[in-house]
Amino acid sequence: MPAPSITLTPAPALIEEEFTMNAASTFLGTHKRNIEKLRAAGYLDDLTLASLTPIRTADFVSADKKLPLIQTAPAEVAVEETDWRNWYGDSPSLSNEDWINAQRGDWTGAGAERIEKVQYLAVGLGGIITGATRVIKAVPSSDPRKARFELQLLGRLTGDLKSGDVTFNEEASEDDLTFAHSVVGKRYEPRAGGSVMWL
Repeated sequence: MPAPSITLTPAPALIEEEFTMNAASTFLGTHKRNIEKLRAAGYLDDLTLASLTPIRTADFVSADKKLPLIQTAPAEVAVEETDWRNWYGDSPSLSNEDWINAQRGDWTGAGAERIEKVQYLAVGLGGIITGATRVIKAVPSSDPRKARFELQLLGRLTGDLKSGDVTFNEEASEDDLTFAHSVVGKRYEPRAGGSVMWL
């Protein structure tokens, strides 16, 4: 007996609707201001499930308060101190050179000597670790109350979170790359009280 004639009817297309800001905040378990920062910087294009899932499923990083993290803001053109950087803040659209210079300083409450001893400095925005650097040394700042560093890029997000685009410095040591791979794109719990926090 021949097999019966089969007709396949395609399933209806999924319509990916955007979450409201409140729903996205609840879904991610974070404040709306963190989502707003990620959107303003270009790490989050929209509030669809596809865009929010990489954040929701990212692991949280902690290191017994031994890893410094700079809490930065969405990138802005530098209007002062343009002799050493063109940008403040963070965005995946910055070149690696502009991104690393934007992260060098000047940071309040940084504890330059303590950070220099650790030799690593993570960069975070809106609860996502967007990059990892190696601290070469602390360098003089124009303000004695602030810290500035010479940094080496280890790895950073170079696209929106949905794309998962990450650039790693393949010239870095194996230990440095292991560190970068373990933190870039992961979550942290933002805290108020200054530019620098310790994970």
